[in-house]
Amino acid sequence: HAADGRAMGYATLYDPDTDVDRWYTDATEASLTNWVRPGDRVLELGCATGRMTAALVGAGATVTAVDREPEYLDRAESRGLAGVHWVRADIEPALLASLAGGWPEQFDHVVLANVVHELDDPVGTMASLTPALAPAGLLHVSLQNPSSLHRLVGFATGAIEDLRAISERGERFETLRLYDLFELRALCRRAGLREVHHEGVMLKPLPNAALGELDDSTMDGFVAAGRYLSELAAMHYLILRSADGGR
Repeated sequence: HAADGRAMGYATLYDPDTDVDRWYTDATEASLTNWVRPGDRVLELGCATGRMTAALVGAGATVTAVDREPEYLDRAESRGLAGVHWVRADIEPALLASLAGGWPEQFDHVVLANVVHELDDPVGTMASLTPALAPAGLLHVSLQNPSSLHRLVGFATGAIEDLRAISERGERFETLRLYDLFELRALCRRAGLREVHHEGVMLKPLPNAALGELDDSTMDGFVAAGRYLSELAAMHYLILRSADGGR
């Protein structure tokens, strides 16, 4: 079990480097790194095995990468990435502990990639991150889309009865709730953030098992299509700034 008492399902049930979800990570990082300049400081929350961390380092960033799973962090550290400070901690307690003593530095980018659905208090967590943002700093949030194409097909065929229903897989990976784009934007506004960019992350027309049988060129096409059909994409990606105007 993790320090906060939740089951450590990820490291035993899920490999971020081989699961089909790696396509979401790679698609997100391809967009995210367009916003990163050499020398930028990045706080990555929920870094897992460091797949996205490697892309951030490749873009010239120095990274503070946080994850609660020791097995994941061991694998991440084995990548031998320069300029990365690895931190083992649960995201929400880690934020609170850091804020209690003041952030040791400010970051040009804070990354919350596909973790908001696991947070007990997403508004409070995102609001607590604003002191960590440097002037003009950006908060990057990605989250699965309950109105994605594959869920709409499932709803239309009767495979699922509610677009926000959490699958068995989602329950194993500690999904607490699914948020559509309007709800996600509302959470961000309540956290004192303003949106500067939105795009979709990958079109998913098939279940994971079927996707895993497709070749890379087809998957690349689904990634590109997600940017054109953002409302139907498997995930939403928002980039935000503090709404106080002083950053």
